[in-house]
Amino acid sequence: MVTVEAYARAFVVPMQGRWSTLEAEAWWRRVRARGLSTGPEPDRVLADAEECFTRGPAHLAVCGGRPCQGRTRDPDAVRSRLRAFEEATGCRVSITECQGPCKHAPFVTLRVSERCELFAHVFDRCDWEAVLDYAARAVRGGTLLCDPGSALPFRFDPVHVGSHGAGPLQRLGFLVGHFQGTGHYTSRAGEFHKEVVGTWETGGRFLGLRMAVTYPLEDGRKDVHQALVVVGYNDAEQRFEARAFTDSGTTRDYALIVQDDQITFEDRVPGHGVVADQARKVLSRQATGFDEVLELQTGSEAFRPYSRLELRPTSLGPAARR
Repeated sequence: MVTVEAYARAFVVPMQGRWSTLEAEAWWRRVRARGLSTGPEPDRVLADAEECFTRGPAHLAVCGGRPCQGRTRDPDAVRSRLRAFEEATGCRVSITECQGPCKHAPFVTLRVSERCELFAHVFDRCDWEAVLDYAARAVRGGTLLCDPGSALPFRFDPVHVGSHGAGPLQRLGFLVGHFQGTGHYTSRAGEFHKEVVGTWETGGRFLGLRMAVTYPLEDGRKDVHQALVVVGYNDAEQRFEARAFTDSGTTRDYALIVQDDQITFEDRVPGHGVVADQARKVLSRQATGFDEVLELQTGSEAFRPYSRLELRPTSLGPAARR
């Protein structure tokens, strides 16, 4: 049964506590048209709904309107998961009437502190798992500025409805997570260790990759190199681009070739007496994580592998949970 309170929450949540007198009057006319005009005056109803949504450090408002109910798969499992989320995080969960727009149902609004994040098309239980995993991390951290992980495709921006966030960059989503691995050379002894943390940045418009490579030295010391790589998609050129920032204070730009589950780009020829004219790096998606191969070319010869590295998700990284 639809209540005036649930209808009021559905009005307050999208407005995020800011509405005009004309908007409130139009809402009340819709209430009367639905036969829900009994009970407290409209100002009191809206004030109570606003207090409910803004109380505490965080609130998850789940749309329970008819379109969202009809499109949610396995609703019993979803309700159970929402209860578990509320108990585990202390974040209050409330059910509203239609938050709209209904063509994007099912619809969810997460408030943390003074900001809100909206999610749409959350159909299956795995969709809810992705959104609630992000919500739990945001609630615990007290900020929406945490890695959205696999919740990114469900983000909804009502101001820029035609914008698709990461768009083509979603093809590189397998780089998101926390990965580690030990690399080996193909024609000589020795090994190295690499750690990579990949995160979506600025609403999924860019992919940030923080990395560190450790090379053991003969005297027992560790030669560590760190870098930050920012990857984006150039709409005008219709190509993937990256810029690397290194711990030596230098930058380097890359053009990425993305084919199926593989990324290829030109790289520097290693030092330490390596003879080659060109180098390229090839990243290949695997069932978990990805492989990284550095290839060298001399003259007209074909590219040959110089080193191989298997980067796999750590037990606590986002990629390991998906």
